[in-house]
Amino acid sequence: MKKFLIIFASVIALIFVALILIPVFFKDDIKAVLEEEIAKSVNAEVVFDDFSLSLISNFPNVTAGVSNLGIINREPFSGEILFAVEEFEVEVDLSSLIFGNQIAINGVFLRHPEVFIKVMEEGTANYDISVPVDDTVTVVAEEPTAEEAPAEFSIGIDHWEITQGHVVYHDFSTGTFVEIKGLEHSGGGDFTQDLFDLATYTKIDTFDLDLGGVPYMTDRMLEVDMVLEISNQYQHFTFKENTVKVNDFALGFDGFFAMADDAFDMDITFASKDNSFKSLLSLVPGVFTEGFENIKTEGNLSFAGFVKGKMDSLTLPAYQVNLEVENAMFQYPELPTPVNDINIAMLVDNKDGVIENTLIDVKKCHLNFGQNPIDARILIENLSNYKMNADVNAKLNLAELTSMFPMEGLTMRGIFDLELNANGVYDSVRNIIPAIDAKMSLVDGYVKTAEFPIPLEDMHFTAMAENKSGKMAETRVVVDDFNMVMDNERFNANLIFEDLNDYTWDLTVNGGIDLEKITQIFPLEGMSLSGKIKANIKTKGKMSDLDAERYDKLPTSGTLTANDFKYQDASLPYDVTIRNAQATFDPKGINLNAYQGSVGKSDMNLQGKISNYIGYLFGDNQTLKGTLSYSGKLLDLNEFMEEEESVDSGQPAIETPETTGEGEETGVIPIPENIDFVLDANINTVKLTNLTMVNTVGKIVARNGIANINGLKFGLLGGQFTVNGNYDTRDIDHPTYDLDLDIQNMSIQQSFTSFSMVQGYAPIAQFINGDFSTDFKVSGELDDEMMPDLATVNAGGLLKIAQAAIKDTEKVKLVSGIASLANLDKGSAVTFKDVLMSATIKDGRMSTDPFDIKIGDYKTTVAGSTGLDQSLGYDLDMLIPAGNLGKEFNQFVSQYAGGSSDSNDLFPVKLKVGGTFNNPKVQMDLSPAREQLKAAATTKAKEEAGKQAQELLKNVKDDKTRQLIGSLLGTEPAPEATPESSAQPAADTTKAEKDPAEDLQKKAEEKAKEAIQNLFKRKKKN
Repeated sequence: MKKFLIIFASVIALIFVALILIPVFFKDDIKAVLEEEIAKSVNAEVVFDDFSLSLISNFPNVTAGVSNLGIINREPFSGEILFAVEEFEVEVDLSSLIFGNQIAINGVFLRHPEVFIKVMEEGTANYDISVPVDDTVTVVAEEPTAEEAPAEFSIGIDHWEITQGHVVYHDFSTGTFVEIKGLEHSGGGDFTQDLFDLATYTKIDTFDLDLGGVPYMTDRMLEVDMVLEISNQYQHFTFKENTVKVNDFALGFDGFFAMADDAFDMDITFASKDNSFKSLLSLVPGVFTEGFENIKTEGNLSFAGFVKGKMDSLTLPAYQVNLEVENAMFQYPELPTPVNDINIAMLVDNKDGVIENTLIDVKKCHLNFGQNPIDARILIENLSNYKMNADVNAKLNLAELTSMFPMEGLTMRGIFDLELNANGVYDSVRNIIPAIDAKMSLVDGYVKTAEFPIPLEDMHFTAMAENKSGKMAETRVVVDDFNMVMDNERFNANLIFEDLNDYTWDLTVNGGIDLEKITQIFPLEGMSLSGKIKANIKTKGKMSDLDAERYDKLPTSGTLTANDFKYQDASLPYDVTIRNAQATFDPKGINLNAYQGSVGKSDMNLQGKISNYIGYLFGDNQTLKGTLSYSGKLLDLNEFMEEEESVDSGQPAIETPETTGEGEETGVIPIPENIDFVLDANINTVKLTNLTMVNTVGKIVARNGIANINGLKFGLLGGQFTVNGNYDTRDIDHPTYDLDLDIQNMSIQQSFTSFSMVQGYAPIAQFINGDFSTDFKVSGELDDEMMPDLATVNAGGLLKIAQAAIKDTEKVKLVSGIASLANLDKGSAVTFKDVLMSATIKDGRMSTDPFDIKIGDYKTTVAGSTGLDQSLGYDLDMLIPAGNLGKEFNQFVSQYAGGSSDSNDLFPVKLKVGGTFNNPKVQMDLSPAREQLKAAATTKAKEEAGKQAQELLKNVKDDKTRQLIGSLLGTEPAPEATPESSAQPAADTTKAEKDPAEDLQKKAEEKAKEAIQNLFKRKKKN
């Protein structure tokens, strides 16, 4: 017995040790397999801090878990978090893993999950992270026999739990935004059964729903406690015990919901579980706040309805909603006046699911705001044509309202009356509206806020809207004597507006407005306005006359002044100010008598006339025209460049180190296509990118998206510019320029520093001291920093250099290479004097016709091209002393010079320059020098032969013989020959003559053959 106990204890100990050690030994293997499978199937970054596996903590269950699990998107949502969870744990029954075809999952736990789902406008979704499967091979398997039938396999989940969840769903394609905060959820059910109960409990601290920019639910609390009977393989759901609460409003559901292949079937009834009016009041935005529990309420509530029938892509189920409130009231704590006598009866009914057959019937709606009654009766039939009958009557004492619904810092007074009756059909297709009879008025109005203590006083108006027939053309709206006083400044307006088919208006405005005070009362998000505007304007007319540009039938007149105006906007990097402006109006245009203001750093003084302003303001893409004189001290165009906007996805992303740069990304200055302006400019200083222009005078015509520049003169980098041409932004992604440039006396080195075109095509300019002048035509595209796109440049013209030099030539590899090869003095300067250079730029290369310079003391003729990649292709013709051309050449000189030569004699050589500017390759060709030497030797030999012949002739006494020898030597004319004897000497002479071109050609061919033979000989040796 003792021995048995020892053995039994040992076995138990061994099993216990195995339960501890097995997860430890296999943990890394399981983790590796898990990471490998994730990499195969998930197109995203999946990260987690720790992976745990235990047989002890929940024995006999296997517990697997990960902490700080995250799924981070790749492109096009790179760096954004899709899913994250602080702890994720799964409990699996060990025996089901080992022995069964059914895996029993006893628990799934998610602690603090974060889910961010995004769908872009074109339908791309960040949750689509599965790796595409290659389906190019299809395998057709035989039907399994009875003995080989596949084994059944299933998974059962006992319970699950989510704590502290946060979910964001943003669908840009449908304009849907949902955010859930504080999600607590638990549930359980035996999914292995054909019929089972699913019990769930869900609580959400705040729930927000926004559809198309309309917030339907904001900061709502939701609670759902539900038991569903699930059957028919998860196709049929029966409501058993359930409660759904939104804030304090609770609903219960009965019936079923079933899913088929192509439709849903349902028969669901619902009703409120709490009959108190207070529960309905909790749904009103802003009511469910601190202190809501202490609001005093009375009254009964009935809310019920049903949804019954089938729903598919073509049909909807029948539905009904019935709301009744009887004898209700509510009163805020510590306030003397309640909202009482609340009685509402509303029915929404659709008996067949056809949307046109929907009935909305507000049979009764009455409530008293203290002594201020509101009554409404609304009936809408047919949601296609909107047949309606509505009556609304209200008489409100604004002072009493603010005592009932106090808003801190707000004071209102005045009596507001409203009477509205609408009866008929609204049909936008047939241009039919209901007959309308509406009247409203305000007397003794007063508004004051804590943010701006100066009140709006003496506010009053009367208004009416009338349409007796339902025809849009017979609509008439009148606003009579709208008045208000602010800080002792009165503002008055009157308006008559008629005919919704052909808008007809008659408007007068007279008075002053302090914009800063107005915006403090009615704040504008993201912007601020200040300054005083005074206007006295009258205008009337018809939209048809406006569309037809019959501006003579639109009498508009008046005056407008602005003083100390300032406009600030969070989206603009600069402020707009107007110190003083005065303008007068007539139908044809605006006379700008004075305008002194600034935009950012730029100041401007304007005078002139603007026409077609009515068409520009109200017409469809009408053109605003004007002629203005513009003067100023500074125009900083860099402030007007369009900055690149970054799109905020609204989702958290993985943090990356911040990057900064010296310059900011800028954009192109656009020329609007719907303006036609002639601008006579006189500006002291103009800044554009890194350039500063002074004393700018000229004319700019902005028309159809193009700025035409006529005789624009300015000083830049010490030179004087005259510019004609155009700047075209009609294709804002590919703006172009086409300019004629007349530049006088501009620094060559500063042109390199300031102009990318010089840097790209003439890098040697950085080393040249001196000025240049040019008459140059240039065209191409601009990049997004308003700089020339060098690959698109086409240009040509003459460059004139009166006097310039490269003195520090040792720093210029190109010049030092030439000097070294030509054995010139180290540091020989390159000089330019009275140089006239013809240059062209095309297809990424700048080419120059021959021009003369001096390298050291030696004249050099230069011609060739530089590429945008700074590749060189130049020919240089130089005159170099024989002493600089090497020993071999000087031996050649001695041979042809008869044993005597002068090392200072100049000989022509040709230099070929290749490579790049920073790595030039220079080769010297001595053949011009050799040819010159040979020609000189031949001439000298002829001269010597002539002298010797003259000596021989002295001893010849026969006249005919002397004449014949003299003619052969070219010293005397040939004697007359007889016909018989003349042919033979001519033939002999012809035979003796040799064509030098043929001789050179023969030598060249022999040299080429020799080179080819030597090439193949070397190859054979190798």
